Amino acid sequence: MKRILLVRSGPYQVDPKSYNLQELGLAAAFAKYGVKCDVVYYHKTKNYDEVITKNGVKINVLWRHGIRLLRSGIYPSLLKKDFLDKYDAVICSEYSQIMSVLFLNKIDTFIYNGPYYNLFKIPIVEPVYDALFCKKINRSAKKVFCKTQKAAEYLAKKGIMNTSVVGVGLDTEKFDNELKPNTKTQSILDKMSGHRNILYIGSISKRKNVELIIKSFNAIGYQQKYDDVQLVIIGKGSKKYSEYCRSLIDEKVRNKIIWVDQIDNSQTKFLYKAADIFLLPSVKEIFGMVLLEAMYFGIPVISSDSAGAGTLIKDSENGYIVKDLEDKKWSKKIEELLDNEKIREKVGMRASETIKKEFMWTNIAEKMVRDIL
Repeated sequence: MKRILLVRSGPYQVDPKSYNLQELGLAAAFAKYGVKCDVVYYHKTKNYDEVITKNGVKINVLWRHGIRLLRSGIYPSLLKKDFLDKYDAVICSEYSQIMSVLFLNKIDTFIYNGPYYNLFKIPIVEPVYDALFCKKINRSAKKVFCKTQKAAEYLAKKGIMNTSVVGVGLDTEKFDNELKPNTKTQSILDKMSGHRNILYIGSISKRKNVELIIKSFNAIGYQQKYDDVQLVIIGKGSKKYSEYCRSLIDEKVRNKIIWVDQIDNSQTKFLYKAADIFLLPSVKEIFGMVLLEAMYFGIPVISSDSAGAGTLIKDSENGYIVKDLEDKKWSKKIEELLDNEKIREKVGMRASETIKKEFMWTNIAEKMVRDIL
């Protein structure tokens, strides 16, 4: 059996209980193809090993206290020969993380890259890093797996050509184990009942462009033929931006907006099932896991031209991409869908088929295995 080390090297501690960790979903999927995966995560204070069960697969999680260098994590213990001899290959997160370079001369190294813009480097550091390491990555990495086509194009501009677009997978375990809505979720569902609902789930931030959602709904909500239409927003963010977005709400539609700061992530499935349209007008989005989720549950989505949307959506077939971030164009597209239930059902069904057939973690692992084995 092949053994692979999956390394999320960024120096930020994650919580497996509350965070959708892609490495665990991928590690569990690899087991289907006879590949045993251990996963490395950063820990703020100590080193220890833990076994986490994901989709019936036991995964060794190695929590390691690394050295934080700016926004990169360095883990000297992972570079020791006696440790790496246990593995056939390493998959390390992001070309921009220094561990992706340090592994290159020690073991067969693959990189899994998401960003298509400078997410991790201080701006003045990026060109220096690229000049020092991009040629080496292009020459020595076995393959750079990219989450989106935009990520591949971003790397190509840096001279990294040995790439393959594999996407991101959806892990449904959290949804499968959630059998009924809790009290808080049920109260939202009660308010949604009997209405057509436009849904947004995510942080309330400038990057997510929540203001565009409000402006678009203002243009729709006051119309008599949309008396039964509501906007449901689930998310929180900075007080300043949240207050700004709330200030944009037209008084005529204020009572048609349900705004809840947060619900348990696993509970969102009940809201997806109760919604008619999902919106994601992000200015930038590395992928957008909510797109995967909404499409999986059969909601027609309207998205900006973000990287994830370009990978998941065939415009007007299984969803919609509105390239211009103008509220008039967004409200027009929303109206088109509200006015045609059959189109909503057809597009939603195709969306669900797309995710189930192409973007579960088993699909992503299968694409990677072709290069690794």
